[in-house]
Amino acid sequence: MGKLINKNCIVFDIRGDKKDVIHRLAVELGKAGTITDTEEFYKDVLAREAISPTFVGFDMGLPHGKTDHVLEASVCFGRTAEPVVWNEESGETADLIILIACPLAEAGDTHMKILANLSRKLMHEEFRESLRNSDEEQVYQILTEVLEG
Repeated sequence: MGKLINKNCIVFDIRGDKKDVIHRLAVELGKAGTITDTEEFYKDVLAREAISPTFVGFDMGLPHGKTDHVLEASVCFGRTAEPVVWNEESGETADLIILIACPLAEAGDTHMKILANLSRKLMHEEFRESLRNSDEEQVYQILTEVLEG
């Protein structure tokens, strides 16, 4: 895996609903040049969310798209201005979102490595609070260490 996060893919104070949040993060991945078509990638992520919401507990969502619209594996981190309903059925909300993008050809291996690296850290309250309370540069450093360290 190469560099998974770009400094411009750290977005704070996102407003709107779940779809707005995912769209905003997809746009940033498009600007970073890691996906080929922002709107098609966005549709792919929403299709995955329709199967099963990617709420992982701890007020976090890990939406993902494993599609041919991804040029290279990457993530985009978002912090919402207010908690957003992430699972409509249960009413569970999220304020920390990490959008994962993987090329279809790497879907199994790369996606699982990213999830494994994140999962080991996400269960620790100290880690989650550092994502909630740090500035953009600090969040970038934290995520770079977790994803690539």
